[in-house]
Amino acid sequence: MSLNHTQIWQKCLIDIKKNVDERNFNTWFKPIRSVKLSDKTLTIQVPNKFFYEWLEEKYIDLLGKALFQQLGSGAGLQYQIVVQDHKDIEGNYQKTIEKKLKSNPYLKLFEEEFNNDLNLNYTFESFVEGPSNQLARNAAISISKNPGKSSFNPLIIHGGVGLGKTHMINALGNEIIKANPKARIIYTNTERFTNQIIQALRDNNIFDFINSFQLVDIFIIDDIQFLEGRTKTQEIFFNIFNYLHQRDKQVVITSDVSPKDLKGIQERLISRFKWGLVTELQKPNLETRIKILESKAQRDQLKLTPDVLNFIGYNVKGSIRDLEGVLVSLSAHSTLNNRVIDMKLTNEVVDTFSHNLDKELSIGNIQKIISDFFGIPIEHIIGKTRKRNIVIARQLGMYFAKTMTDLSLKQIGKQFGNRDHTTVLHSIKTINDLLDSDVLFKDTFNKLEHKLEHSLIKSYF
Repeated sequence: MSLNHTQIWQKCLIDIKKNVDERNFNTWFKPIRSVKLSDKTLTIQVPNKFFYEWLEEKYIDLLGKALFQQLGSGAGLQYQIVVQDHKDIEGNYQKTIEKKLKSNPYLKLFEEEFNNDLNLNYTFESFVEGPSNQLARNAAISISKNPGKSSFNPLIIHGGVGLGKTHMINALGNEIIKANPKARIIYTNTERFTNQIIQALRDNNIFDFINSFQLVDIFIIDDIQFLEGRTKTQEIFFNIFNYLHQRDKQVVITSDVSPKDLKGIQERLISRFKWGLVTELQKPNLETRIKILESKAQRDQLKLTPDVLNFIGYNVKGSIRDLEGVLVSLSAHSTLNNRVIDMKLTNEVVDTFSHNLDKELSIGNIQKIISDFFGIPIEHIIGKTRKRNIVIARQLGMYFAKTMTDLSLKQIGKQFGNRDHTTVLHSIKTINDLLDSDVLFKDTFNKLEHKLEHSLIKSYF
């Protein structure tokens, strides 16, 4: 059953009331009367021209958001202004001004993307709890029951690569949707968020982009450390954070380091990160590692004896990804070489894995592969030359060093000719931009990535 203009306006007022204080609501919205609804255009009556101009100047975005919520894309607005006619002794007449709401491209975009990027395979049930992650997991579960209303807002989860941050925040989002299917979650990463801001600035739509967050109930953003040195992006993120936090909308942030160790980020943002709960994911202990192995072996239908599980858990002490790497290797040997997963095979795989781990995940190894791939000496890649082909090779090296090692931006920069962390961030951004805009570069990137990934696993087989 479709709603009439009065019902639509009443629903709009409910949304508007959440976003203005009582005095302004009573002054500027209570006197408005809805008149009619035609083809998604709502006509409202206001007392005078000044009233109309004030709404246009101060509240047009709020009106637009409320109408979009009720009428969807293509919503329009008309004003009927009560004008005093001094020539007409009978009093007032109506003057109608049609005001077509400017289309906000991000409203439609966000409406389509709500919840769509969450990985449904990541749940709290499949996340193995242990002392290394217990606080973060319990906080996330608590938030999922009442997002935005607890003292855990924002929730900051930090830790090294492969410790479960991505699993945790996806599980949180999925749990919220299970409890409230209408919840509107934006799950993104800092690189994508930054690229959207850059595009909005180019299109002169930055206010539309910021205003579109009025639709968001839960904002989850991954890898906040990549905001380092991005002054404009930080400013816009600051405004969005404040808007959401003031309205009890949940914010969840991940980082590879604690907020206090973030460099190149405004102090006012750091202070806001500390308003809620800051929690760390650490490397799992022996008991947790064995539980993780059991869970993942069951998922992959691998039959492992207790002795095998204990041996792997005791000898592979790194991240969850390291444990997964050993299981993948065992599965491959079992399937491709028709070998039984016994202690002999397990000992071989773990020994090879442990022997090659440091070598394979080193920047030196990445630099050598890139050097061979492009035919450029390593000393040129880490040197000062600004030739375009060498600069691209250098930037690719920094990009893969960040994605394939646990090293910090500062450590990566040091091994690429003593460059600072902002140069590493710029390199990562440049590679992401090229991947979005250059098809030939993307093909080269994929071939190089394949070589690097192959080098990481070839010694296991």
